Amino acid sequence: MWNNYFFEIQKKYNMRISKSNPFVVRFDGKDVTKDSDINLLYTYKGSMLEALDVTSWYFSKKYHCYVIYGSDEISFIVPDPQIIIDDCSSDNSDYSNEIIALISQYFFDYFNSMYNGKKLFWHGKCFSIPKGKLISYIKYRSGVIKNVMTTYFLKRKNIHMGNEKINVKMDKCLEYDEFKNLGDAVYGTLYYDGEKLDLFEFLNGNVVKINDKKDNILDSIENNDDEFSIEFVDF
Repeated sequence: MWNNYFFEIQKKYNMRISKSNPFVVRFDGKDVTKDSDINLLYTYKGSMLEALDVTSWYFSKKYHCYVIYGSDEISFIVPDPQIIIDDCSSDNSDYSNEIIALISQYFFDYFNSMYNGKKLFWHGKCFSIPKGKLISYIKYRSGVIKNVMTTYFLKRKNIHMGNEKINVKMDKCLEYDEFKNLGDAVYGTLYYDGEKLDLFEFLNGNVVKINDKKDNILDSIENNDDEFSIEFVDF
């Protein structure tokens, strides 16, 4: 009797993910932008941005999914949720709290093995989105990343613009060559199935791969030479 009672409570407050719609897992670094020991403007061996880049490549290949990262955040967008369910559940469970509990540990362990600083912790969320909103979600996260990066850059320059519009902040940032040198990283970096993609081309409905080999980073990951293919969805 009590087993049934508490199991029903557990089910009531535990969301099930859709097995037919894309599944999103998003992580935000805890207090990363406030940490003076972390610089989100430079990529070098063992830096946070390099660790995020390698982690994005690894998980995009592991789950055959999209990964977009930038500033202090990273999102996995998995077109086939069953891949994650199979990896994170011993009984084909599609409950979100079980999945986020395990995948957050996978992510935490892998990222910190690539990061050369103190261990970083992350806020995690997961949810399903409609099939037709996959590209829209990536576009949305890119906009958030741009907003965070411009605000972060200005703050490091001791320039406070409050609630000024993003285009005004961007114009101010572009007065500095240091910001210009960040290039497209301001908008986020996109991977799919182990391939780095041109984000702007993708948002315009095209697939353009960026040559960025990481084959030597992890010897245990085999190269995948299968022809790259992708099915686009409308948004």
